[in-house]
Amino acid sequence: MSYQVLARTWRPKTFDEVVGQSTVTRTLRNALASGRIGHAFLLSGARGVGKTTTARILAKALNCSKGDGPTPDPCGECSSCVEIAAGTSLDVQEIDGATHNGVEQVRELRESARYNPARDRYKVWIIDEVHMLSTGAFNALLKTLEEPPPRVKFIFATTEYHKIPDTILSRCQQYDFRLIPSKELIVHLRKVADADGIKVSDEVLSRIARAAEGSARDALSLFDQVLSFSGSEVKDEDVTALLGLIDRELLFAASRAIADADSAGLLALVEKLSDYGADYRNFTRELLLHFREILLLRLAPPGSPLLELIGPDETQRLRALADFYSEEDMLRAFELLSRAESDLRSSPDPRVTLEFALLRLAHARRLVPFAELITRVERLLAGGVPLAAPSRALAHEPPRPAPPPQRLSAAEPLPRASTPTASAPLPPAPTASSDAEGLVAAMLSLAQARPSLAQPLRGAAARFDGDTLVLEIPPDFATFASMHADEYAELAAKAVGRKVPVRIGSGAPPAAPAPVSPVVIKRERLMKEAAREPAVQEALDLFNGKVVDVRESKPAKETV
Repeated sequence: MSYQVLARTWRPKTFDEVVGQSTVTRTLRNALASGRIGHAFLLSGARGVGKTTTARILAKALNCSKGDGPTPDPCGECSSCVEIAAGTSLDVQEIDGATHNGVEQVRELRESARYNPARDRYKVWIIDEVHMLSTGAFNALLKTLEEPPPRVKFIFATTEYHKIPDTILSRCQQYDFRLIPSKELIVHLRKVADADGIKVSDEVLSRIARAAEGSARDALSLFDQVLSFSGSEVKDEDVTALLGLIDRELLFAASRAIADADSAGLLALVEKLSDYGADYRNFTRELLLHFREILLLRLAPPGSPLLELIGPDETQRLRALADFYSEEDMLRAFELLSRAESDLRSSPDPRVTLEFALLRLAHARRLVPFAELITRVERLLAGGVPLAAPSRALAHEPPRPAPPPQRLSAAEPLPRASTPTASAPLPPAPTASSDAEGLVAAMLSLAQARPSLAQPLRGAAARFDGDTLVLEIPPDFATFASMHADEYAELAAKAVGRKVPVRIGSGAPPAAPAPVSPVVIKRERLMKEAAREPAVQEALDLFNGKVVDVRESKPAKETV
């Protein structure tokens, strides 16, 4: 006897054996039990999810001879059930819509429908891929489909529901078959493996189920192919080699190198893929799913059904990687990898395309978020004081050493002056010049919310005269600072935890430079004026730059 593939050997024979379509099978069973049976059924869905199998089971349920009428549980043993399963029944005809798609074939069907069944309870026509019928054939079928003879049933199956005319849809009961979840496919594959005495790990079954993409037939066909290669004991590396799947270690290596911005490591990884002869598009898709698993570990609570397909060992390794990525990082990864997968289809050099996509992904994590940059530029244009340094490096900065394991996207908190409690001893009053400068730095940090108070402190010199803090304010801001001396005293008191008298003085104006050249004198004057501009100071802080040259703007010409 010739070998029969698993997809046919394990084809469901009853509604209870259909995998992953409980809603459809429950509705059909209830209709058969109650006698509310339609005359036309349309079964739609992806390939390999059970449409034709369900159509055959429905035909057996309608014609099973063990009872007095249709039954939701056909016996599978009577002559009618056996012939329908074998495809030899005279009263149940299976038609391929691709080859019987003309008006003449539909006319023959209509003539045959006028006669009573040869033996069974109903004449049943199962038309597979019904969307392949021509427009004329559909029109010729309309009248018979709307008012068929009492002992005639139509069962249509299609993978392209949108191609069915609305006039046909309105005359049928419609059942949508969903893609089968990987969890249910794994259970089904485990059942097959145990029944045949096959040793295989859950990880292998999980990878086969994932490759099947929701199709039970594809899952069994892939499993059949693996068994032909491995025999009764299946190893993980056999599945990777045979099905062209990507080694999980390569995916972990890629995500680690991206987290560390390791450009050399990413190029070495692509070299390994080239040595293995791996498909670059397949690797890109697998890496995309790898980042999805990391995202699920960040978002889903422990015990969530979303995490059921991730093994405990992989969960530990993925959780360690999740600390290095923010949600924004992974959304950016999805966008870049999706674009790369699309570009690889038409790229003249797929390897180079993949290399640059991975490098772009690694260095994209160092970019400042766009909203944060816009906020800082708006403050710059408004002439405000500089904000705190961004949490990520700017794009033009050189790469920094890899940080210790932590969330790379988390911004470091700004330093704050501690406020002592009532029980804590008050710090002694500072007396040294260096302590005075440190106090001014603390006051400047506290004054960030008040740009007008912070600006005079930026160029101030400080010293202590006994217990009094003397602030030598630049001449341009001395008048303003004198008017707000009480507020500076409050800032100093908050910084050290005790009352500190503050006296405002005016710094001596800079000595005139030696008369070297009028051009040099003018340039130095413009440099100093530019350095005092708040907008210029904000730009220097924002872009980590320095003033190298100043040019005086020319007044606009007046027009009459």
